[in-house]
Amino acid sequence: MAEEIAPGAWWLHSARGSNVYLVEAADGRLALIDAGYGSSAGAVVAEIESVAKGRGLSHILLTHGHADHSGAAREIRRATGATLAAGRDDCIERTDGDLVLATTTGRTHFAQRFARKVRHQGVAETPVDAPLVGEFEVLPGIRAVPAPGHTPGSYCYVAEAAGIAFVGDLVIVHGHRLTRPLRWANSDDALYLRTLAEFASTAPQAGCAGHGPPVMEGFAEALRTLATIPRGARTEGESRLGAMRRRVRMLGSFGTDMGKRRQDR
Repeated sequence: MAEEIAPGAWWLHSARGSNVYLVEAADGRLALIDAGYGSSAGAVVAEIESVAKGRGLSHILLTHGHADHSGAAREIRRATGATLAAGRDDCIERTDGDLVLATTTGRTHFAQRFARKVRHQGVAETPVDAPLVGEFEVLPGIRAVPAPGHTPGSYCYVAEAAGIAFVGDLVIVHGHRLTRPLRWANSDDALYLRTLAEFASTAPQAGCAGHGPPVMEGFAEALRTLATIPRGARTEGESRLGAMRRRVRMLGSFGTDMGKRRQDR
């Protein structure tokens, strides 16, 4: 059963890959933020129906095109009739002018990238109905904010009434500690670091990342602190080897959690 984390905002239990959230716009319409792996589609649709109680799903808002966040989007769109929105720079334009999602797994997901290379490439494409460009109100009370760097077309979504930012992979939450994606997980790390600092300057006090639990207090301050830490910095008294081991443990934990539903973690 979906967990209501704030009035009009729910954290879904059944998705694999990334966190999936449902949020209510100011006019009562419902938007799904991210979708999880393709295997999550049926369970996510069932959770939406349990919350929506007949209202239906208006939009699917993707933070970026990586498959752990977008894999189920095509099937959820088909099942619900929702409008699928994603950053224009995470889309590919076909010869007929239609846009489809440039779905990847991200450069850190080594095994998955290898599997996709050796598999037959005839994977069904995900149509994008609403390509996002610039900052604007995508639904009443839900602001779409460009956040390029992790991918070229990454977006964050701010639910104004709930005071929550849904940030995808702008940060990762380990316990309640914010961390950044590894340098080589980002399409443009220098741009990503600028985006992190810019978003931190206006972020609300609650934030929901694509991986790890929601941070319902102190999110903005934690973002601002994170944005000031140089890449490769070690904690006080930590050796170079200790820092390397810590990062390997965090990466291993991240990879393990991606394959689990939230209630299995």
